[in-house]
Amino acid sequence: MSADTGHAVPAIVLTGGPGGGKSTLLDRCAAEPTLAQRIVVLEEAIHGMRGCGLAPRSKEFQCAMVAAQIAAEDALGRTMAGGPKQALVTHRGTLDPGAFWQSFGHPRRSFFEMSRLTLQDHYRRYDLVLHLESAAVRLPEAYVRFPLAHRPESVAEAARLDGLLGELWSGHPRYTRFEATPDIETKLRRCMRVIRDFLA
Repeated sequence: MSADTGHAVPAIVLTGGPGGGKSTLLDRCAAEPTLAQRIVVLEEAIHGMRGCGLAPRSKEFQCAMVAAQIAAEDALGRTMAGGPKQALVTHRGTLDPGAFWQSFGHPRRSFFEMSRLTLQDHYRRYDLVLHLESAAVRLPEAYVRFPLAHRPESVAEAARLDGLLGELWSGHPRYTRFEATPDIETKLRRCMRVIRDFLA
């Protein structure tokens, strides 16, 4: 059991603006046997929300995202309890919808009011927060969007989301930010090293 969150297993959240390498990092972790044997990967909650009938820019959709994330994390945590897996690694966490919420023009305060969770409630759900900075922040020429990638945000929108996510998550006691690098392999190696050290 995680000593910090009280969950059955420790939870690691990957956050950051679009184009930061989160999906690629999860693929690398799953492909490396020494890591794959020790973690369970939770994909981004939005994949299960498409076609639900709620407008993605609505408050209701973002609150539903929080509820879906909590349900998935808790269900996996219960399933993993007592098993060989050491940690849950999730693509985005319960705070991430708060950044999208603000980017759509809603005040930050109202996100916590509507989701009925405080900032500390969100922090307590995770043992480690890894912020993979979007390429849009430092390397806009390397940022790829739709139709070449499954992300509709412009460079400016992606950079703003990255900043909002940093503001929300940076107060977590185990928050680490990985700046965008010309060679994404360098960034991925640093992230995987932190995950290995956490599991050691």
